[in-house]
Amino acid sequence: MEILIALAIVGIVVMIAATSFQGMMRKYRVEGETKQMFAELTDARARAMQRNRAFFVRIDTNGYRTYEDTFPAPDGNGVLDNDALLADTTVTNTIVTDNIAVAPLTFRFDRNGIASVAGFIRFSSTVQPDYDCITIRETRIKLGQYDATGGTCVEK
Repeated sequence: MEILIALAIVGIVVMIAATSFQGMMRKYRVEGETKQMFAELTDARARAMQRNRAFFVRIDTNGYRTYEDTFPAPDGNGVLDNDALLADTTVTNTIVTDNIAVAPLTFRFDRNGIASVAGFIRFSSTVQPDYDCITIRETRIKLGQYDATGGTCVEK
């Protein structure tokens, strides 16, 4: 009888731990996707300044791409050319697990690294990770946490 009670208690503890572990893993996945996107946006901005040409970012609900303005050669034309024959160079093509809430959105970093949009990008999630949104201003990019009551991204 004592063994059955001990097994029941262990089973309950394991079920609680498994549920908690799944929520924690989802939280870290959203945070990881947010940080990866932040790094790739920062990289695109830095490359725009380093290579003295525009870089574009196209965001969809399930991912994003960055492009280098290489068409027409040698320095591009400042416009995202996405035709199969007349295309700018794709730098990254990332698919995300959690939907991006502000998609679709396309913007660019000019030769000076200045963004053509201002606002925030956030990942839709039922969990509350430490970082789940990115604010973009003309001259800066910052990580933050989405505040549902105010509908804003609070920079950290």
